[in-house]
Amino acid sequence: MAHDVFISYSHKDKPTADAVCATLEARHIRCWIAPRDVIPGEDWGAAIIDAINGARVLVLVFSAHANESQQIKREAERAVSKGIPIIPLRIEQVAPERALEYFLSTPHWLDAYTPPLERHLQYLGEIVQQILAGKLAEPPRRVVREPAPASPRRHAALIGGALGVLVAVAVLGGWLLLGGGPAVGPGTAVAPTPAPPPTAAPVPSPPAPKPPSFAGKWQATKIEYDPSKLPEPFPVPDFLLAPFTGPNVSSTLEVSEAGHYSWTTSAEDHGTVTAAQANLTFTSAVTRKSMTRRASLSPTLSQAALAVVDGDKGDSELDLSTPTQFDEFVFAGKPSRGIIGQWHTPRVWIANKFWRMDLTIGADATYNFKLTNSESGVLQAADGKWTTTSGIGDGGNYRFDGDDHVTVAAGAGTMVFTRAQP
Repeated sequence: MAHDVFISYSHKDKPTADAVCATLEARHIRCWIAPRDVIPGEDWGAAIIDAINGARVLVLVFSAHANESQQIKREAERAVSKGIPIIPLRIEQVAPERALEYFLSTPHWLDAYTPPLERHLQYLGEIVQQILAGKLAEPPRRVVREPAPASPRRHAALIGGALGVLVAVAVLGGWLLLGGGPAVGPGTAVAPTPAPPPTAAPVPSPPAPKPPSFAGKWQATKIEYDPSKLPEPFPVPDFLLAPFTGPNVSSTLEVSEAGHYSWTTSAEDHGTVTAAQANLTFTSAVTRKSMTRRASLSPTLSQAALAVVDGDKGDSELDLSTPTQFDEFVFAGKPSRGIIGQWHTPRVWIANKFWRMDLTIGADATYNFKLTNSESGVLQAADGKWTTTSGIGDGGNYRFDGDDHVTVAAGAGTMVFTRAQP
């Protein structure tokens, strides 16, 4: 596949690398990222070399893990030897080791360790587009507004006003000293100054009503969520959309007084599964649609898949794919017989979030498929707008209906939350 950008990363930073890939490809920048673009059966090292040679830019997701990776050092050395510009995206505040520092002498360092990550990824996209267009990318400028100098007329007015005050004080003082007021001398009776009439104590204004707050525990009572609404670089497969279609979609939100939040959303699909030759056909009881995928079962996880699916040694590997190379799921699990058992994969990118996938295939030819997204961070909400520091594409609108009901809207849909009773 022809591509413009090679994404270099440690497998421990795969969520960020996937977000980089999704952001760039949303801008129609073609990316090569392992293991997605390694052709099954192809030699891993040869695939990496060919991909770097065919790239015009190398984006390095730089972290402490990347600092320790010998593979990343080799990829950086290869890019430098081919004259390919490297853009390090630093997601942790660490300095490169000497072995890497030589290869990363570049004006395109991007520090992305302060949230939100999405803002840094969008700027990365701008940088890459400029480089691909043959332009020099400049760092963002910080605009400092200097106070406007006062005009001569304003200076004159200020000086004149000050002189006017001084003259008034002098005249008043002279008028009192020279007898401009009532004469007071020996034997002169001075009338006592009458006391001012008593004034009524001010009536305190009632305190302004306190605006509703997100602080507390919430349960979604209505969910309208459709990931296909978002502009993804590739269509969301029916296999992933089916769980959001049925009634088994739930979401909980908990926010502390300081704004720290935890948010969990899950969606489930179920139905029957049939096998024919090397294919598995899943027929959803929710959507009534059938989804056929080519199945490949391996009794042992490959070294490449071991980190991708967060598997353990001894796990088996189940690949479900279609002719489209961007629509492949790799699961890890310990089946009881053949494909029968529980399978999982930790992260799949849907609607600007990473979701865990759990697939259970029963001996009675049924299946249950569950997607779960859990995130935490700091929630900031004001004037009907909300954002989070989770770092992945979060933000939207909200509207309170009293203290205990709030509607939260984002790109993929809306959720109506009701405050949970203590």
